[in-house]
Amino acid sequence: MKILSTVSVITASLLIFSGCGEVSPQVAKQKFEMSEKSKNIQSIKNLPQWVINPQSKDGITAVGMSAYSRHGIRVMKPQAEMDARAKLASQIETIVSRSQKQAMRLVQIADTDDMENLFSQSTKEVIKQIPLSGAVVVNQTIMDNGDYYVQMTIKKREVLKELDNQQEVYKKNLENSKLSHENIENGMKVLDNMMKKLEEDI
Repeated sequence: MKILSTVSVITASLLIFSGCGEVSPQVAKQKFEMSEKSKNIQSIKNLPQWVINPQSKDGITAVGMSAYSRHGIRVMKPQAEMDARAKLASQIETIVSRSQKQAMRLVQIADTDDMENLFSQSTKEVIKQIPLSGAVVVNQTIMDNGDYYVQMTIKKREVLKELDNQQEVYKKNLENSKLSHENIENGMKVLDNMMKKLEEDI
């Protein structure tokens, strides 16, 4: 009997200890997520300040990124620069849209929605035509994990010059629209006010 009792106690102890060693899938997932979160926080801390908060005194600036590629910098650099240019274009579109909305408040317009849609579509068309060839690399770095970051900046005066050259797009779209003659004239006033506002904002 004593032998059986001893065997039972040992078996029970082994079951208890083996149970303690097991980790439920949910706990394992939580530990993994916490580990990944810690890695991400550490990665952000290691990023240069110009990546976290890109700034430029006399230009519009953006940071592009390309994940590590076994093909090396010759592939990563163009991808990161393309990403930066796309972000520059998005910033310029936001600035133009904000100036346009402010300009519209200064003019009495009957069909506000139609006018906003026309200017919005025209702005998208204009942004696509801006070459951004004046954008230059001002910072670049490769992180420990192989990711490549690049900061590109374009001078504000170059952006303003390109937008000024594209005024005909707005005028042409206004003239070809189904808006009333009065609203087309008001749209031209909006365009003039928008360009003046852009000179202040850019």
